[in-house]
Amino acid sequence: MFIKYENIKDEILIDCRTKEEFELMPLFDKNIPIIDKNKYMIIKKFYPCAFFVIIYGLLKNKYEIKEKLIKYSNNKKSKIVVGCSKGRLRSPIMYFYAKSLGINAKILYKGIKRFYYK
Repeated sequence: MFIKYENIKDEILIDCRTKEEFELMPLFDKNIPIIDKNKYMIIKKFYPCAFFVIIYGLLKNKYEIKEKLIKYSNNKKSKIVVGCSKGRLRSPIMYFYAKSLGINAKILYKGIKRFYYK
């Protein structure tokens, strides 16, 4: 389910953070945001609602997200690694969605931010 960054070989790397987060810390080369900046700010202010906000974002954008996941995984032929800030909510939710589509996926262990803030 989880993969360490140093163990990534030929997988397609997909960042599921907001477009703004992706541009600030571009560790991965592809971006499929689950939520936008406004929803992210809601989560920052009131973390207990985060799960529901992220699920809502996925459901609201599921067709666009599905299309991009299938495209980036080369029509489900390539393995993908999904990453978010800390690997706690957005990437696991995206992982389960990708798996439900039949895509071979993993989650980046401990997320992306740790590579930028030490």
